[in-house]
Amino acid sequence: MRLRRTASLVVPALLLPALVACGSTKVGYGDATTTGFEGVTISGAPGKAPDVKWKSGIAYPSKTVAKTLVKGSGAAVASGDSVSANIWIGDGTTKLQAYSDYANGQPETLTLSKLGEEWKTILKGAHYGDRIAAVVASDKLLGAAGNPEMGIGTKDSLLVIIDLVEKTTPEPSPSASPTTPAVPALKAPKGKTVAAPAWAPRPVLTGGPTSAPTGMSFQGVPKPKKNGPLKKAYLIKGTGAKVQASDKITINYFGTLYNGKKPFDQSYTGAPLASQPLAGFVEGWKKGLVGVPVGSRVLLEVPPALGYGAQGKGSVPPNATMYFVVDVLGIG
Repeated sequence: MRLRRTASLVVPALLLPALVACGSTKVGYGDATTTGFEGVTISGAPGKAPDVKWKSGIAYPSKTVAKTLVKGSGAAVASGDSVSANIWIGDGTTKLQAYSDYANGQPETLTLSKLGEEWKTILKGAHYGDRIAAVVASDKLLGAAGNPEMGIGTKDSLLVIIDLVEKTTPEPSPSASPTTPAVPALKAPKGKTVAAPAWAPRPVLTGGPTSAPTGMSFQGVPKPKKNGPLKKAYLIKGTGAKVQASDKITINYFGTLYNGKKPFDQSYTGAPLASQPLAGFVEGWKKGLVGVPVGSRVLLEVPPALGYGAQGKGSVPPNATMYFVVDVLGIG
């Protein structure tokens, strides 16, 4: 299965007017002018969501390849710039849209100096007003875990389309003063241990209450209702800043199904998901993690309507209730 947004699918910026670059030139639409794009055609103008039509999908790429679809008329993007951008990501393996700033209703801010190497490769030589498309491996762009909540696996091919709007000043985290330096993420939850309610499965822990779960025990836990509510329980109550809907969060997670013998996805055996926008996750996470203090370990019961619904996704079947242990390790 899969989750995660990026070396930055980043904090949303202020709603800025989209730049439909005056005097722009289309150069790469609807063709395979660069190796790797043969399985897809792209149309539409910067400032509006791209129209992507999958033909055969995209094979897992051995290296990141980018091409300019529309040349903007703006200045070159410098290495120290912060850029207002609209980002669209499609999964070339499943041929599904995974993320869209156009669907979210506003662009986000990319600070080039903080981006990973794959993002820097994609944006090399870019200009304001450009629409750029790239084919990139999910594990190289998003890390070894992929991004299960976005439906992105560990070895998927991704189509990334970026519209570069304008140079901007990054917005400060709403949970911190602009003059307050970023607080390093915790390595494990930290706070007061809380007894789980009767409806909640018990994480299987090999160490103390802050150790990584290796499973969940559903002994005595009632079978979830198909149309049941979202449920949240603290296992550890942290004392840090509280997550807001617009935040980026750093987390560890373990996800399984009712009476599941193994996780359909988890991050504990790799690296935590760092600086992921809460807005990029399934509705159950977006609703369930708002207000959770950093340092907390929470357990979420996510009904199908707030998860993957009647379609299911990957190893999550249709109409499945999902259970997650989530450690909130940092904000920003």
